[in-house]
Amino acid sequence: MAIVKEIKYIGELLEKVGNIHEIEKAEVINIPEDVEADIGIKIIPKNIKDRYKIIEELNNLEWDIYEKTGYLPVIYWEFKYKK
Repeated sequence: MAIVKEIKYIGELLEKVGNIHEIEKAEVINIPEDVEADIGIKIIPKNIKDRYKIIEELNNLEWDIYEKTGYLPVIYWEFKYKK
């Protein structure tokens, strides 16, 4: 069960994800039944070549939360690419 402090930082994480320049769209999604996570997020990059840069930024955001709270959120990231 999430506590208010953790929800606050998940909210900050979502805001920061929305500010990553290489992301065209990000949305909260349902987590698959066989996955244990705090939140699920679908990422649509502007360019498929930016995938690893986006992953690096997402990992940095998770560690920022850990450094602030001592709690490392478990986030299910799903990438969808434009055709």
